[in-house]
Amino acid sequence: MLPLTMRAVRLDETGPPENLHVVEQPVPVAGPHDVLIRTELAGILYADAEARKGSYFKPTRLPWFPGREVAGTVVACGQAVADFLPGDRVMAIVHAGGCYAEYVLASVGGAPKPAADLIKLPENVAFDQGLVYLANFRLAHLVVHALAKVPCGASVAIHGAAGGMGTMVTQILAALDCDVTAICRGRREADFCLANGATRAIDTLAHDYVDSVLCATGGGVDFSFNGVGGETVNRDPLIVKPCGEVILYGYVAGKTPLEPFDVNKTWTLKLFSAADYLATPHFEQATQAMLDWLGTQPLLSAGEIFPLSRVADAHRALDAGNLLCKLCLRPD
Repeated sequence: MLPLTMRAVRLDETGPPENLHVVEQPVPVAGPHDVLIRTELAGILYADAEARKGSYFKPTRLPWFPGREVAGTVVACGQAVADFLPGDRVMAIVHAGGCYAEYVLASVGGAPKPAADLIKLPENVAFDQGLVYLANFRLAHLVVHALAKVPCGASVAIHGAAGGMGTMVTQILAALDCDVTAICRGRREADFCLANGATRAIDTLAHDYVDSVLCATGGGVDFSFNGVGGETVNRDPLIVKPCGEVILYGYVAGKTPLEPFDVNKTWTLKLFSAADYLATPHFEQATQAMLDWLGTQPLLSAGEIFPLSRVADAHRALDAGNLLCKLCLRPD
C-alpha cells in the first residue's frame, strides 16, 4: 500500500538556498503511460541552482518543484507501460521535474507530459553510482566525441575536473590515452582527479593555472574543456596551442563578456547545448557507451549525500563548489 502523502521540496520565490522548503504533497498517481518511482536518491544539477536563483536560461515557473534526476524502485505502472514492472531498479531524467521528493512520477510517452529518460539499472550498479553517470557521462561523451572530436593521445585541460561533468570528461579522455591536465581547487580535489585518471592536477588555490598549464605541457594543450566560465573564458586562449579549441559547456563561475582578440593566436571557441544532440544518433551512441561503461569499468560513487530535510545545505555546498563528483539527496 502506498502512502497518501509524501515529502517534497518546493520553491515559492527564486533566490538563496533557504528559499527551498520541504512540504507535504499528495503521492502522484500513475496514469496510463506513467511509472511511479520510490526515490532512493535524487541527483542535484548546477541547472537546479540556476533555476533556484532565477538565472537559468528558461524562466522558473513558481511554485517550482526541483529535481530532474532520480534513482529508485518502480512501485506502480500505468496500463500502457510495457517495459517496466514494479520492483525494477531504475534511474531517470525527468524533464517535468519534481525529483526532490519521496516519490516521482515519470512518463514513458504518449501523454502531455514530456517523456522521461528512463533506464533500468544494471544489477551490478548501485543507485549512487548510476546517478554519477546518468546525465553527466552522456553529456561528456557528446562534448568529447560529437562536438570536439578529440583524437586519441591529444593533450587536454579540464576545468572543474573534480565536479560532475569534469569527472566524466576526465574518465572518457583518459580512456583515449590523452594527456589530461586537471584544473581544480585544493589538495583534496587534486588527489581525487589524479585517482580518476588525470595525468597531472593543478591547484588553482596555490598556482596560476595559465602559467602552470603552459609549464607542465611545454607550451599548451590541444583542447580546453571548460564548464566553469567566468574569467577563464578570456584566459583559456592562452593555454591552447595555435589552432587549439576551447570547449565551453557551463558557467558556474558566472557569465563574463568575451574578448576574442585579446590573444594574438588562431583559436576556436565551441559552445555546447545538449538540446541539439538529444534527437540525434550521437545521443544514442552516448547512451550505449554509458551502458557499456557501467558493465565493464570501475565506477565512481556520489561524493556526498544530504538528507532531503537539508536540501538548503546541499544547495549551499553546490553554490560554494564544495563537492566531489556528484551531489545527491536521500529521503529521510
